[in-house]
Amino acid sequence: MSFLREMKKRFKYLPLISLAAVSLLLSSGAMPLQAQGRHESRWSISSSLTYPIVRIYTLHFNYSISDSHEFFFGPCFQNYRHDSFEANAYTLVLGYRNFLWPRFFWETEIYPAFNRFYSTIDESYYPGVELWTEFKVGYRIRLFDEKFYVQPAPGLGFGIFRTNQPPNFGDEIRSPIFIPQLQIGFRI
Repeated sequence: MSFLREMKKRFKYLPLISLAAVSLLLSSGAMPLQAQGRHESRWSISSSLTYPIVRIYTLHFNYSISDSHEFFFGPCFQNYRHDSFEANAYTLVLGYRNFLWPRFFWETEIYPAFNRFYSTIDESYYPGVELWTEFKVGYRIRLFDEKFYVQPAPGLGFGIFRTNQPPNFGDEIRSPIFIPQLQIGFRI
């Protein structure tokens, strides 16, 4: 399948992405971090406890611009396996988290990546770029005087586009997929 046909196929998710962007713009107003008497850093670091099970390793640097808005970014390495191929993706995670209530939130993440798939069918590498996104809802459980936290945040993930796919890729990767996410983090 050519790159242009693949892009047209993947743009069927454009309404969902547009809805997320509009939600971001219309989300609740910003409140200062210390409005509720908390004296915490605007920065935190978090990582997934569930992704390493499938050989995906992330590190998020989170920045709270208010009590209800948080942006995050960080490196990610994906080394997941399927029946006929293995991923070797160097990825940058970019995301936004909106707290609808003090601890309940929704978030969106985007993963632009350079992925060097290895196919066991023809024992060849298939280097290419890809774009993956996830939408989640979650709850932040604060621990130890609000210095540490745990975030269960299940969601849906799907690929927007991929170039240079290995054989059987379309048969083995279906999206959207359920994302069971559990993160642990701490304020710095």
